[in-house]
Amino acid sequence: MSQISSVTAASRSELPAPCISCVFWQHDRMTSDERHKAAWAESFGRRHGAFGRVLRDGDGFRGMVQFGPADAFPRALALPAGPPSRDAALITCTYLEGEDPEGSCERLLLEALADLKAREVVAVEAFALTYDDEVPAADRFLGHHTLFDRDFLEGLGFVAVRGRGDVALMRIDLGGLVRGPGLVAQAVRLVRRAAEPDLRGAPA
Repeated sequence: MSQISSVTAASRSELPAPCISCVFWQHDRMTSDERHKAAWAESFGRRHGAFGRVLRDGDGFRGMVQFGPADAFPRALALPAGPPSRDAALITCTYLEGEDPEGSCERLLLEALADLKAREVVAVEAFALTYDDEVPAADRFLGHHTLFDRDFLEGLGFVAVRGRGDVALMRIDLGGLVRGPGLVAQAVRLVRRAAEPDLRGAPA
């Protein structure tokens, strides 16, 4: 049975090894420094709470997503198509393992949207990459990714804010989500509605 838990300074050591010391988003030049990551996680927790979600299947790790206020991630200022908008939170990266990484990524992102909506965030952004059609799903999702699959985000209802080369800053507004116990289910319905073609006025 799968379960979702929060990522905090206290639970950081339970993440996959690359994530424990990764500071790609937390620093504008360094990519790995465990002491810096620990200090960042403690500071983030005091101000904002959890900085991500973990998906497990029984005792097995399936995936992790990191997110929070955009100003907590200095690297975002230097990425192509940036910077993120001031009114939006940022979903920065995932680390995925096992079967169906795309399904795991979808569930984790919906959990992130629900969490951020509960924190009264009005919109969420993420950086995405346009992949060639022949790139397999494993290359788009498995392991550590700091850029999401643009087609995947568009399927969840994200739209492009701006682009530079193959990189785009994508955004979804959270105004249609209602806070409450069914928030994740509402997130699923919202993003699926956004992905459906507009059939109004189409010939019968």
